[in-house]
Amino acid sequence: MSHNVIRHFDRPLRIAVELAGPEGPHYWADLTTGRADEPALDLSASPSNVVRIRAADLRESAKLRERARSEARADGRDPDGISVLVDLEVLVAEEARSARKQYALLDSRRRADTLSYIGTPHGLAGLIADIHTTRVADGVTLLPLGAEFTIEHIVDGTLPWLESRGLATPSPAVVEVLRRFGTGDRRLIRAS
Repeated sequence: MSHNVIRHFDRPLRIAVELAGPEGPHYWADLTTGRADEPALDLSASPSNVVRIRAADLRESAKLRERARSEARADGRDPDGISVLVDLEVLVAEEARSARKQYALLDSRRRADTLSYIGTPHGLAGLIADIHTTRVADGVTLLPLGAEFTIEHIVDGTLPWLESRGLATPSPAVVEVLRRFGTGDRRLIRAS
């Protein structure tokens, strides 16, 4: 096995979230931390250390990830110095049936050119882990579809599941995301 493959699997899973506030502009935050020697993901860094991609399916995402890494290499950069995050529209609820019902009530539907997940926090965690492990992307940018408790479910269910398996470490930004976009109900997720 080549040294690059070994280094890739040592890469931490990265999870960001993009939210719309009442003022309108989007708020993007990195919900996880990398290794101690890695800077935080920053969309405005120059050169950028994060590349966001949008894909209709997992195969397309893997191709776009490889293209971004090849472009970094062609620019003389270490491809392991960037994190390629695929956009993932999400709507999570305590039960998958509830998530599907909430999705059916939405005024706007998901985009056809974007990955999506409608289900439970732990199911979302499993999908994110698979995306990372199979090198479809280095992580995800979660795009909540507007369900009332989606952020709490991600923070209280998805992130702890990933952390308990050693796949991700929540960042201090989680507190700010909950403060700005949470509903305040912290009793949402039951152990399963």
